Amino acid sequence: MKKLLVAALMVVLASPAFAAIQNVKVSGDITTSYVDRNNFDLGLQDYTPVYSGEGTSISSYTNGLPTGLKKQSVFLTQTRLRVDADLSDNVSTTVGLINERAWNGENASNPSGSTANYANDTNVQLYLASVTLREFLYSPLSVTVGRQVFTYGNGFIIGNGLPNQATGNLQYIDQDLTERTSEDGVRAVLDYKPLTIDLIYFKNSQTAASIAGAYVSNPQQSSDVYGYNANYQLSDPFNTVVEQYMFARINGSGSQATGGVDDFNGPANDGVSGEGKGDTLFVPGLRASTNPVKGLNVQGEIAWQLGDQAVANYNVSGNPTSVEAEHRDAMGAQFMASYALPVLDKYKPTLNASYTYVSGDKNGGANGSTNNSILQTGTKSAKVFTAWDPMFEGQGAGTIYNTLYTLSNMNILSLGASAAPLEDVTTTFTWTNLWAADSYGAYNPLALYQPDGGANLYYPETKKDAKGLGNEYDVNVTYNYTEDVTFGVSLGWYVPGSVFGSTVSFAGAGGPNKDIASQAIANLAVKF
Repeated sequence: MKKLLVAALMVVLASPAFAAIQNVKVSGDITTSYVDRNNFDLGLQDYTPVYSGEGTSISSYTNGLPTGLKKQSVFLTQTRLRVDADLSDNVSTTVGLINERAWNGENASNPSGSTANYANDTNVQLYLASVTLREFLYSPLSVTVGRQVFTYGNGFIIGNGLPNQATGNLQYIDQDLTERTSEDGVRAVLDYKPLTIDLIYFKNSQTAASIAGAYVSNPQQSSDVYGYNANYQLSDPFNTVVEQYMFARINGSGSQATGGVDDFNGPANDGVSGEGKGDTLFVPGLRASTNPVKGLNVQGEIAWQLGDQAVANYNVSGNPTSVEAEHRDAMGAQFMASYALPVLDKYKPTLNASYTYVSGDKNGGANGSTNNSILQTGTKSAKVFTAWDPMFEGQGAGTIYNTLYTLSNMNILSLGASAAPLEDVTTTFTWTNLWAADSYGAYNPLALYQPDGGANLYYPETKKDAKGLGNEYDVNVTYNYTEDVTFGVSLGWYVPGSVFGSTVSFAGAGGPNKDIASQAIANLAVKF
């Protein structure tokens, strides 16, 4: 905290040397949480998969150290400090600093004795750093340049990044709970009320090699995101809002610029020179929100994914040799409804429902190249990649299933209810059922993330033709102690479904993998 205050003071003191400041606002929040989690590995013993000569089919497992989260009991503190300064009528700046850490976690080591995978310090990181120019060139245009948060609609396509993954201090503790969700980019807003158009660009990936120009043959080791979002507010009595958007992710030709669902489905194209070449993703979509009757809000969204998915070719020995592209043809849709019941107004009863569909690809891990030994066994891709890419979704935060799964090849149905049994107290219950869009198999393996596992994946055994991923039950209680102080308790249970086998049948591995996962999170949040 001392470092945050010193850094903020330096910003305020240094600013007058560069520009006259009309107004300065200091704000922030401190959230302290106790996290208790059990069986997030679903009881699966972690074994390293061995792939067959076809390159993508799992033929066996070799023994490895279990690294899944079996049991966790940890305190976390997340601190954010923000300074906003108005330099003139049309120029303002924002600087945000963040620190996330486990209590007394300095110099903590993992089981192998290395400290590299832990948040073992109290470093303060840059969360926001941007300049906003209003009425830039002409009055309807505002431009924000620098590190900022990009989010649109309900976060189905562009939200707060991937909540089940992080790169900051919580990456190997509870990465799904991170608040470090910003990007370096540019946002231009054209305000033609009732129409607002956002034009965005941000850097998704940039390696040190590409910045330094170390590799002459592959200078474009990067990934860029472009897009627009047009929001139109209808002048009808239902407060209807309609959005149309197009977002695109374009990967460079460098060997480290992949960034696709293919990385979630087996060995993919890792280690092949130029593995990201030709990987493009275009996402056009529509979203609408309306209030047809008093207390009822209904929202719908549909999007498509086009472009090319870079996949690797393998030789007869199972070694990746080259890269080619499959055409993307994926679809996602979402429906949401919330109804404030016109009874018992004192308790504010509300019903909620949502359904989300994102397409899968049952042979997404197979490639149809003529140089690929997969063809020699009679199995080949349709040359079309239909698995949904989660892009930068920001949904399902705080749930167990969002921690375990990426948003692809999935149906998600949620039903819930909330009420205020006491003044300033809100309780919510949610039931969520999940099932796969396409059944899992050798060329479409189920992959699990872990909250303390970084980008590492588990590949549990799955039953043939089964699609039931499981059910989750969540209870949340929030108490607004004051307008600035909030206490919260979140309880969750995830019951694995029919997809999961009771044992791992491959050689060298075994053990149940249908344990019920549970979590309890209690927090105190203060805003200032």
